[in-house]
Amino acid sequence: MQSIENKSLRERVINMLRTAIVYGQLKPGQSLASTELASQIGVSQATLRDAIHTLSAEGLVETVAYHVPTVKRFTQKDVEDLFKVRLMLEVFAIREVITSGYVQEAVANLYEICEEMRLAAEADNLAQVNLSDREFHDAVIAHSGNLLLANLWNTVSQRVQQVMALRNQKKGDLPQIARNHVEITQVIESLDVEKAVELLNAHVVFVADVTTDTWIDDNTE
Repeated sequence: MQSIENKSLRERVINMLRTAIVYGQLKPGQSLASTELASQIGVSQATLRDAIHTLSAEGLVETVAYHVPTVKRFTQKDVEDLFKVRLMLEVFAIREVITSGYVQEAVANLYEICEEMRLAAEADNLAQVNLSDREFHDAVIAHSGNLLLANLWNTVSQRVQQVMALRNQKKGDLPQIARNHVEITQVIESLDVEKAVELLNAHVVFVADVTTDTWIDDNTE
């Protein structure tokens, strides 16, 4: 019973730190010193070290021998490579959604998320906009019906969301972010594969360019 309780605590700590990193509350390069952080969140240093080890394996934390663990930094090339992979996966997903025969079900779900994003944007609720943003792109992948694609997406989606959350903190036009996702949904609904791919490509490339231009230089010392 004790080991089950410890595992539950470990998972809670991992999830808490992962969320803080992915949604930009803990920023690239920020120290994760075990003594201070363990005291702050009320767990043992051993539990915290275990959680950091897991997050390091996920690529969210950097651990170097004899150095304090830190939230993993980005280089400009990291961001560019990440968004190239993101674009390939999402383009494939959109093609699959449009040709699946279940596009109306997918579109209904995407419009619901867009509405959540619009309301959050109007309320200037950055945290909810970031959450809805991730839900939207996760939903596009899920509605492709391709389980292998979903598994591949899981390996990059956290890093994509982390970059987006950090970018939105600095230069985020929240209403425009919401409108962009409505436009993507409308094109999917029209069943125009090439236009949908073109719009997604423009969206992803623009976001990547803005990210590397406005955010990356402040976080890669």
